[in-house]
Amino acid sequence: MVDTIKLAGVFGESIVDGPGIRFAIFTQGCAHHCPGCHNEETWDFDGGYLQDIDELVAQIKENPFVKNITFSGGDPLHQVEAV
Repeated sequence: MVDTIKLAGVFGESIVDGPGIRFAIFTQGCAHHCPGCHNEETWDFDGGYLQDIDELVAQIKENPFVKNITFSGGDPLHQVEAV
C-alpha cells in the first residue's frame, strides 16, 4: 500500500466533473497525450506535488455536501495503487 499520490490539484466542490457536488482529484502524469486534451499541464510526470492519502481522505470527509469523487488527470491509472 502506498501513502502518497502525485496530484496536479483538487477541487473541493465541483459541479462539472459528474452529477452532484463532487470532490475532483486531478492526478499528475499521463503518457497518452490525447489530441484535444484539456489538461495538458498534467502530462508531465515530474510536475505536481505529493499528497498524503490520509490527509486527502480527511479533506474529502470534512465537507458534508460532497457525496461523490471524480478522479481525472493526467491518467489516474498510472497510480492505480494510490487510487
